[in-house]
Amino acid sequence: MNCPSRAVPRSSILVGLFCLLTGALYAADQPITPAVGDSLRIETVVSQVLKTNDQAAAARYMEQSAAAKIAPAGAWDDPMLMLGVVNLPTDFKFNEDMMTMKMVGLSQKIPYAGQNGLEKKAARAEADASSANREETERELVLSAKLAFYDWYFPSRMIDDMKAQRALMADMVSSATAGLTADQSGQADVAMAQSELWRMDAEILSMEQMVDESRYMLCALMGLPTDTKLPSPAQPPTAVIPDTPNDWITAADANYPVLKKMDYQAIGYGFSADAMRRMRWPMVELSASYGFRADMPMEEVKDMVGFQVSFSLPFFSGRRQNDMARSMDLMKLGMEAETSQMRREVEAEVRTLHAKARRLSQSLALYTERIIPADNDAWQSMLASYAAGRMMLSDILESAIRIYRDRVAARRQAYDLARTTAEVEKYISAAAMEK
Repeated sequence: MNCPSRAVPRSSILVGLFCLLTGALYAADQPITPAVGDSLRIETVVSQVLKTNDQAAAARYMEQSAAAKIAPAGAWDDPMLMLGVVNLPTDFKFNEDMMTMKMVGLSQKIPYAGQNGLEKKAARAEADASSANREETERELVLSAKLAFYDWYFPSRMIDDMKAQRALMADMVSSATAGLTADQSGQADVAMAQSELWRMDAEILSMEQMVDESRYMLCALMGLPTDTKLPSPAQPPTAVIPDTPNDWITAADANYPVLKKMDYQAIGYGFSADAMRRMRWPMVELSASYGFRADMPMEEVKDMVGFQVSFSLPFFSGRRQNDMARSMDLMKLGMEAETSQMRREVEAEVRTLHAKARRLSQSLALYTERIIPADNDAWQSMLASYAAGRMMLSDILESAIRIYRDRVAARRQAYDLARTTAEVEKYISAAAMEK
């Protein structure tokens, strides 16, 4: 079908279209990485969040608090110093009775059953659980920071693509309007083209709102005022997805802080139960005293000493300690069961994320290696057809818009892949992700 004559020569339109679309498509293929001094890398964001976020600081304080409880948990009871008078007559005369003594004594409870050592081990397990909780908090913050960064970077690139697409759609509106003026198109064509343009404006506004939200959240996570002007985001690195999830599952089982915290809690319950069982044993207390006696008329007196060993009779406390020990044993069993179930759920989640990441990676490869190159070849053919007068301007513009939509779809695949790998990193170590 021959293209009707235009006021603007076909060669000029062809050159303009080629420069506009080909240049924009080439830019869409290139990583958008600002100058080093002006770029904000995701590694810098993560480091800043871990240093300045108050939630991370609070978790560190709780970790230090739990560590400070270890030494007191294993400490002995303080010795008791006794001062007093023995056998003092009611007239308060110290030299009237030879048995009157001023006495000083010392007593000490001996935890020979070993319950203090077990309580110290329980406190250490609690401190380890607190460390795992701090690590969990930090990983959640890192995940939030990465997701906010991706919510900022990828939609920003999509906006660039969508604005280029909008420029083409504006050309479609102009072409339809010119056709209406020349009685070569109808009012419906103009209305349809205009509605598509407005729809694109609405999508751009929605994407810009998402970018603003992510930037504000990123500032909050980094401990900055939310209206801080951040440098342009640098392109984040692309994670390598292994063929199977086995390495990820092994890493998650060994490194996921939630599992480590639950393991430590179960260990702590076990030590507490053992300590309570030891406290059913009789308690031993050693004491010693020295009595100073006053000199008596016509009689020499000597000072006196005393030693004593006391044993408690745990008739009542023993049963209470046994019940508390049983309670701790049941808490340990409950925590072990919960940990076992959590491990299964973590494995299922890691397998799901791996499958999702693999499919997203394959889909992204389809777009970047097949669909977009095919779009480029088709675009060159369409330009040749337009130059030969076998294609309408509106048709070639519509085809260009479809090409842009493929590129936006590729951006979305990369965006979803980045978010998926960030979620995986919550479960596994960074070293495992690099394998």
